[in-house]
Amino acid sequence: MSAASGDDAVWEAVVAVMLATGAVYEGRSRFADKPALFSSGGREIAHREAAGVIDLRVTRSGWQAARVDYGSDPAVRRDPARRDWIELRPGSAADVDRLAGLLATAAAANS
Repeated sequence: MSAASGDDAVWEAVVAVMLATGAVYEGRSRFADKPALFSSGGREIAHREAAGVIDLRVTRSGWQAARVDYGSDPAVRRDPARRDWIELRPGSAADVDRLAGLLATAAAANS
């Protein structure tokens, strides 16, 4: 499997988990021509930033709820200067399963 197809598998795994929440739909990012996920209200809540990198909008309250479980996860990078956005760097689609609770929190926090 090439790196590009592995990155596609990671993004597709994120999409599958988030679509299963019933609170998001797919589209193209407003910030660049990238695949993205939006809340039912039209708010962009995730996009594929670069190969192996997913930007995820988790509101401040959403992060407070999730940080105990995900704050030390090696695939989660939070820069306090970015306010509501965190960076996910899952190494494989299997890592996305571990992050499913965080993805569901983001979907709920942005609905």
